[in-house]
Parts: sequence; C-alpha cells; structure tokens
Amino acid sequence: MTDKTDNEEIKSTKFFTPDDTVILNVGGVKYETYRSTLTAYPDTFLGTMFQERNRSLLIPKNGNEYFIDRSGQIFYYIMQFYRTGKINIDSRVGPISINPKEIEIELDYFQIPRPTSTTIDKIVISKVNALVNTFKELIKEVAEYFMMKNSFKNFSTYIVICFLDNGQATVNAGLEKSLTDIFESTKHFAYNIMSIYKDEIKKYLKTIYPELTWDDEHIVGSVQYYKIRLTIDWNLNYGKILGNSCMSLLE
Repeated sequence: MTDKTDNEEIKSTKFFTPDDTVILNVGGVKYETYRSTLTAYPDTFLGTMFQERNRSLLIPKNGNEYFIDRSGQIFYYIMQFYRTGKINIDSRVGPISINPKEIEIELDYFQIPRPTSTTIDKIVISKVNALVNTFKELIKEVAEYFMMKNSFKNFSTYIVICFLDNGQATVNAGLEKSLTDIFESTKHFAYNIMSIYKDEIKKYLKTIYPELTWDDEHIVGSVQYYKIRLTIDWNLNYGKILGNSCMSLLE
C-alpha cells in the first residue's frame, strides 16, 4: 500500500515532458502553449524558467497556470517570437496599437534577442535613422512656430517635402524662413531611402505624432521625386498638458 508521503514524493519527482501544455497568465490575459515552444529558446526568460532543472522553483496555479505580472496585451508580441522566431511589430497586427518604447521594455524583460547587424548593415541603419530624425526635427520646428503664432491654441498647418532622385530636396512649410537646409545632410540619399522604407517611416511618424496625416506620391518624369505632404492638426488639451507637466503635483 502506498501512503500519502509516497504519493507526494512521486508527484514531486514528476518530470516535465516537451508536450506539457503551459498556461501563461500575463497581467490577466491567458496564453496557452507547449513547454517545448518556450524551451526552444533556452537563453530567454521563459526558456530558462521552464527548463527541467528549474521545475522545483515554479509555483503553478491550477496545475499548469503561471502568473506573470507584465502587460498581457504586449505579451502577444513576445509569444509571437516563441512561435515563429520572429518579432513582427506591424501596428496592423496584434491586439493594440504599438508604443515602440513599451515593446522594447518588454523585449528586454523577457530577454528576447534582437537580430544582429553587420558593419555594412549599420551604414544603412545610420542613414535611415538620420532621415527619420530629420523628419522629427522638421515637424518639431514647424509645430513650435505655429504654436507660438497661435498663442498656444489650436492650429492646423501642412508641410510639403520633395526628395529628388538627383540628390536635391525642397521644403515648403509656410514659414518666413526656408527650411530646405534642414535636409542638407540627408538629401543626397533621401530619395533612395524613401523608395525602400517610405511606408515604414510613415507608420513610425504617425505612431509618435498622432496629430499627423501623411500623404505621398511618386512623380516620374525627366526627374523623379517623392512628394510628401504632412498635415498637422493640433488641438489644445488643457487637462492632458497640465497632467503631464510639473504642476501635476497640484492635483
């Protein structure tokens, strides 16, 4: 006859099997997967957590459910990595609109590896980043101008940018001064970058500037060029401004 102590000992020595199902309750959102799906990436947080050697450290709920106090919605992208080996942060895929910074934080927490870049890759990356940062600088300067002009009240304006295939660029923003020189260091490769990454740049800028509308067209002729029209519609949100300022302590 096997007594209670023997049963507990047998239960405690039960090993994981690759096909064990695991329920991850992440911030109240539940994901079900196989243990083998997680341990296929042993250098990640969950891959390490579900290694056989760590079984005694786990405290499951309801047999195979484990609670993790992180964002359940952003975890969608983490789970996508375990299932496909890739991270797709397309804002059209997944349960929520993407905040790139929040996703970066979660990727770091779960120790998800990023694709490595070669030295030559980094040349292109630096050019793409430079062009995107110039867009951001332009938007900031135009927004500040019209915000001051309208006494920090609502404003609507547009910027027309042209990138020519001969390495030139033009900017029309309705300001007293010309802003064409803002692309001086990036105009030589802007057309080529736009031909490859235009949609991604558009998506990124619209994510960090919700007030922005982007329209573009590709003009083909003796000189080919991309024409981008950025429309900025900004409305003063008194409570939001106050709540995110140093005066939020007064509430």
